[in-house]
Amino acid sequence: MAGIGWETGPLVFLVFVTVSLVGSIGPLLFAFGLRSLTNGIYYKSTSDAVVGGVLTALALFIVGTAPFLQRWALPRIRERSIMVMQRRMLKLCATAPGLDHFERADYWDVLQLIKRNFGDLLMGMANALTGPVVILQLAITAVSLARIQPLLLVLPAAGFPAAWLSRKAETVQRAGEQRAAESRRVAQHLFSLASNARPAKEIRVYHLAGELLDRHADAARGVRRPMERALFASAVITAIGWLIFAAAYLGAVFLALRSAESGRMSPGDVALALSLSTALVGAASRLTQTVGLVMRAVTIADRYYWLADRVLPAHRNGSDPVPAVPARLITGFELQDVSFTYPGADRLALDGVSVRLPAGSVVALVGENGAGKTTLVKLLTRMYAPTGGRILLDGADIQRFDVAGYRNALAGGFQDFARFELLIRENVGVGDLPRLPDEAAVGHALDRVGAGFAQRLPDGIETQLGRNWEGGVDLSGGEWQKLALARAMMRECPFLVIYDEPTASLDPPTEYALFEQIATDMRRGAADGRVTLLVSHRFSTVRMADLIMVLRSGRIAEYGTHTSLMAQGGLYAELYRLQARAYSSLSQ
Repeated sequence: MAGIGWETGPLVFLVFVTVSLVGSIGPLLFAFGLRSLTNGIYYKSTSDAVVGGVLTALALFIVGTAPFLQRWALPRIRERSIMVMQRRMLKLCATAPGLDHFERADYWDVLQLIKRNFGDLLMGMANALTGPVVILQLAITAVSLARIQPLLLVLPAAGFPAAWLSRKAETVQRAGEQRAAESRRVAQHLFSLASNARPAKEIRVYHLAGELLDRHADAARGVRRPMERALFASAVITAIGWLIFAAAYLGAVFLALRSAESGRMSPGDVALALSLSTALVGAASRLTQTVGLVMRAVTIADRYYWLADRVLPAHRNGSDPVPAVPARLITGFELQDVSFTYPGADRLALDGVSVRLPAGSVVALVGENGAGKTTLVKLLTRMYAPTGGRILLDGADIQRFDVAGYRNALAGGFQDFARFELLIRENVGVGDLPRLPDEAAVGHALDRVGAGFAQRLPDGIETQLGRNWEGGVDLSGGEWQKLALARAMMRECPFLVIYDEPTASLDPPTEYALFEQIATDMRRGAADGRVTLLVSHRFSTVRMADLIMVLRSGRIAEYGTHTSLMAQGGLYAELYRLQARAYSSLSQ
């Protein structure tokens, strides 16, 4: 939390903490100043009156200016702390080596709770620093009251049950938030569906507005019920603490008045006792607030470290020496009895896959939906680690390589490509970050995929994408996919290039032209030992591959060339002939 506070900006953070610290001193100065001022006036002592007047004026100045400075610092520090936490969470989530966390419901629940409570971390830090000062204020107040009337010690003692009960109330509220987390996430998802453009057409065609409203109402009830019960219980617990404190405060006032009536206390002592009692109320209130905020901050910090330590660092190389990533492949990839099960699933997505992907080869991966094609791609790109077996690269287990260095030698065009709402140049250039500003490299990549539309836009490759931004334009699905493929062609010497359904959004003539370009790149890369993996449902495109791997239910059903697989008359031949007949009937 100290690091977060410093990242928000040392000046604004120190101003906020200093104002909070000085603000705790004001009520004490006022109480002691009022005592001297009252006695000075009553007993006609000029020196006491002057000292009391100065202390009282200083206290009033502090009490008057502290809220102004807090109002200046608090919005800034909250906004900055949210930005700092967003950057930290962005780094944590975006740099996690794998995708395992996306399969976990508890990850999404904790992420949602952290995002809702970013500001609590910094407020907890500030209050953790001011907490000792508040406790010191309580101690000084207790000693001062005891000197006036020993029985008044019961008043500061009553503040501790209130603080303990406040801690208990915060625990109850946190438990309610945890129970409501999943329902709150459902409600946010439904809201996102209704407020985004991509699902808008289906929502209207299928008249889903009413269904979304009903489901949102159900989710809202799932949030409201546990939260309202928790908030009610928290309020009752807090109220009990304050009732104890109020009773003690009334007792203190009664004792002070009785002592003044009997002449055991001077008018200044009565003013001091009442002022200290009032200051004590404020200190106890701050202490209970501090306990609550620190507790919330600790809870959010615990969730943050739960993500950092237990969920997101999915793959680590350990203490073994990290081998250098080869600049050029010699033997290629070898999968040895590779199996994989997604987190929380019972069925094997891949089951005992053993196969070689020779250096310089083009390997096509085919199979029906759910056969394991995309899972194999994820393992090769180290989005997941195999749950059984291993994948070797030139004889070394790929899990031993530094994951960033390994991925620097990969490139890929995917069916579920990202639509980065950046400038076109940036959208393509992120495929090779060191060459992001290189307009010639970006233009060459666009030319290779036939994305001439980019140059015809008003600002060319400097055009902003996305209608949500000023001057931004939207693209067709095929145009977005061409940008994704251009992005995949930015890296000059990758040793593994993956095309996972790279033309799903393209029309047949464009698809044919693009595959001609891909074939040229594949032949050029083969001379450098590059392995090209082509995943496609369109069998007419996989014939160019050197080897074809057929997956069925997570296992390798067939493996060989197009000619040999057709001669076998197995699954590949069957699927190929079915697709060929379908195209023939359509052409007629």
